[in-house]
Amino acid sequence: MSRFPSASSTKIYQIVFSLLLLGVMWSAVRSMMFGAKTSVRMLVAVIIGITFILALDKKYWILSAFLFGFYEKLPYIHFTGAELGSLILVSVCFVRRTMHRDVAVKGNMVLACAAIPFMLWMGVVWSQNPTGMQIFNSSAMGGRFYFKVILAFLSLCCFSTMGFGERDCRTLCLAVALGTVAFVLRSYWARGGIAVFGSDGAHYQFIRLSFIAPLFLARFTLPELLASRGPLIGFLCCFGLSVYSGNRTAGMRPVLAVVLSPIFLRRDLTKTIGLFLCLAMVLAVVVVGHGRTWRLPFSVQRALSFLPGKWDRRLESYGFKDQFRAELRYWAHQHIRASPWFGDGGFSLDSENLRWAIFSARGFDASIAGHVLSRNWHNVWLGMAADFGIPLSVAWGVFMAFLLASGYRGCMRMPPGSWNQTACLFFYFLIVIDTIGFHFGGGHTSLTAQQMFLWSGMMMAASNGSAVKTFSLEVAEAERVS
Repeated sequence: MSRFPSASSTKIYQIVFSLLLLGVMWSAVRSMMFGAKTSVRMLVAVIIGITFILALDKKYWILSAFLFGFYEKLPYIHFTGAELGSLILVSVCFVRRTMHRDVAVKGNMVLACAAIPFMLWMGVVWSQNPTGMQIFNSSAMGGRFYFKVILAFLSLCCFSTMGFGERDCRTLCLAVALGTVAFVLRSYWARGGIAVFGSDGAHYQFIRLSFIAPLFLARFTLPELLASRGPLIGFLCCFGLSVYSGNRTAGMRPVLAVVLSPIFLRRDLTKTIGLFLCLAMVLAVVVVGHGRTWRLPFSVQRALSFLPGKWDRRLESYGFKDQFRAELRYWAHQHIRASPWFGDGGFSLDSENLRWAIFSARGFDASIAGHVLSRNWHNVWLGMAADFGIPLSVAWGVFMAFLLASGYRGCMRMPPGSWNQTACLFFYFLIVIDTIGFHFGGGHTSLTAQQMFLWSGMMMAASNGSAVKTFSLEVAEAERVS
């Protein structure tokens, strides 16, 4: 076969690959996790998905970007959107490169290289505590942990060899945003409306909207946003529902995006500072007036509980003196002291571990036991050290240093006002904001690595593209065709 195969050879290759993929999916689905009826649904979904991917051709990554917005498992299958999107991206990218249909750009592979020590140490610990892929129904433990991280790392490698132009970057941002909105709507519909989670009244299905809010601040300065009706309504909806969710981290993402926007956009700086001070005063009035002149909904109080105020008595343990997180930090330190080099090599579903957690001498309640067993430590640095040892936490710090530095350079060299800059800033805002929260939020080693790898990969693809050059080529091509 020549370097550029003929159209007939390409179609034959696609048909053979599709049939092989269907066969693999059939055997895997039937043997690992589903019954016959669900398997048929899966096969139909695979056929539709392959058809859609072939129709998208070189824009196949759009489907993956859309799926990245799904945080939980997709309907009828046990894959999350991030897992399925990564699987599609990696497999299709490999096939297209093998067929020489896509040419790798001279991209920046520094992030993929910086992540190698992290992946190697994770592999060392895995070799000492092999779990294989047998625990596939679990969302986080067993082989599913490595499945998430490895796929996300390969996605970072794929994105690092791509270069997105203006139109591609706009499509990328919209695909991720629409996928997130679709997930929120599905979650809202599946729970029959505004569901309340737990005794403290948190509406967690709206948390994901806080990941869209920074997109508006990456595209517009604060004065420009206030002058734009449609984007302003979208931002206020995302911001309002994020605070209403009751999650403090979600409520802070839009606020931190407002702070970061003038630093990186470098436009309307004086006006932005003045408007930000006005917004801060409005927030202060809302907080001070609560309990005196009006009463905020409980979930809003929960989101704002890190500020001083007359909050509901149920929130006394919240804020910076969060006893829940203090307990998790204590047990993370216990794991690190027991095995500082390799952690506990966990991710097994050993009933003895569960029994130990529940009946611990420190009044270890079932909620904290569940978080410990699922490796949801609410502190990224301690969590990684507890799971895989201090060297993994250090390796993650090295990767994050390269990520923050490389992302900053990429954002600064993009043409101001372009969609390339918007896409770079959008994912960079998410990275910076979540990095700030590493000490009190997140903390699940696999989810943190998966999320950062995907965000950094899409950011690198936007950074690799030259907005001015790509726009000129697109105009020249349009003129040539006409």
